[in-house]
Amino acid sequence: MKNPNRNKPKKNFDQFIRYSSLAFEMITIMALGVFTGYKIDHWLGLSFPAFTLALMVLSVIGAIYHAIKNFLK
Repeated sequence: MKNPNRNKPKKNFDQFIRYSSLAFEMITIMALGVFTGYKIDHWLGLSFPAFTLALMVLSVIGAIYHAIKNFLK
């Protein structure tokens, strides 16, 4: 007789790895957006962090789009 729960731990581990890697990808996208915006603001000598805020919002939207696209696979 085969045990139906035999593959369940591996499946749970695979899902854990999938969602963990997705979280790190989202964090990387957002961090790159904020870092790039900060560097542009610093390079232009702006007193208000306009590029940091704009790229932060765009990177969060991009990270959410990336996550949704991966969830639908």
